[in-house]
Amino acid sequence: MRGGCLFKGCLAVLVLVLVWVVVVLVSFWNTGREADADARDRVREAVDGARAQLARSATDGVLLDTEIQRAVWNTNKQAALTERREGRVTITARFTGMVNVGFGGTQATGCYRFEVVPAEPDPSVGVRELPAEACRVRSVRPYREPAAVAKDIVTELRTAVAARGPQGARSAEVWSTPGVELADSEVKGGRLVALARLSDGAGPYGRDCYEFRAERGQPAAVTGKKLEPAGCDRLQRERDAQAEKDRRAELAPDAG
Repeated sequence: MRGGCLFKGCLAVLVLVLVWVVVVLVSFWNTGREADADARDRVREAVDGARAQLARSATDGVLLDTEIQRAVWNTNKQAALTERREGRVTITARFTGMVNVGFGGTQATGCYRFEVVPAEPDPSVGVRELPAEACRVRSVRPYREPAAVAKDIVTELRTAVAARGPQGARSAEVWSTPGVELADSEVKGGRLVALARLSDGAGPYGRDCYEFRAERGQPAAVTGKKLEPAGCDRLQRERDAQAEKDRRAELAPDAG
C-alpha cells in the first residue's frame, strides 16, 4: 500500500514537471514569435521614418548626400548606395530591427529602394522592398570622402544661416550627420565659426578637421576649409589663453 502511494506521488510529480516544461517551452516559443514580429515592425518603422525624412529634405528641390545619410542610417551602420540620373535619386539601403529577449535578442533585416524626385514644394518619394541580395553588393566604406561631405555641409549651412541666422546654423541638422562630429563652435560678431571632425579621413583616428564659417548676407557667406588635426582645438585654446590672461589681470594689482 505504501509502495503504491509512493508510486502515485512520484507519478504526480513527474506529470507536474512535464506540464511545467511544456508551459515554459510554449512561453519561449510565443516570446520568440512576438520578438520576431516586433523586429519586423521596427524595420518597417525605420523605413517609414526614412521615407518621411527624405521627403522633407527634398522639398527645396535638392537632395544632398548628407541628408540621405541622416535619413537611411540604421543600426547596421552601412552606407546606402545612391545613384543620380535625370533628376531622380535612387537610394538602396539595408534596415535592421533588433529586439532584446531574455539574455539574447532577435533581429530582422530588409533591403529597400527609395526613388526620390526632389521638387518644390511636393517631392515624389516611392519605396519598395527588394531581395536581400540587392543590398549585398555595396561599398564597404560607411562614410564618404571628407572633402565631399564638407561641400554638402557648406550647402546646408548656407540654407540654415539664410533662414535662421548664425545661431540657427550652429544648431543645424547637418551636425547630426553620421561621420560628422561638431568639435567646437562659437558665434561672435554675427559670424559662426564651427570646427568639425569628418570621418574616413587621413588624420588621427581616421578623421580630418575642417573649419566652417557662416554669416548672413545676400547671399549668405559660407566657407569651409581643411585644417591641421590640432585646428579643431583652436577655439578652446583661445578660450584658455583668454582665461589665463584675465586671471593674471586680476592678480596684477595684488602683486603690485
